[in-house]
Amino acid sequence: MKKSLGASILVGATTVWVVGTYDREGKPNIMTAAWGGFAARTLPVSGFP
Repeated sequence: MKKSLGASILVGATTVWVVGTYDREGKPNIMTAAWGGFAARTLPVSGFP
């Protein structure tokens, strides 16, 4: 049986991991590396075992 949940916003803000570095001349370079989030309710938590 289908049930309507009504109109709602299903997209929320998420954490972005950004990596930055400098080249030999000191010029900054930055890139978005991944979308991040929380793996548990208690912090700190690493996503790797």
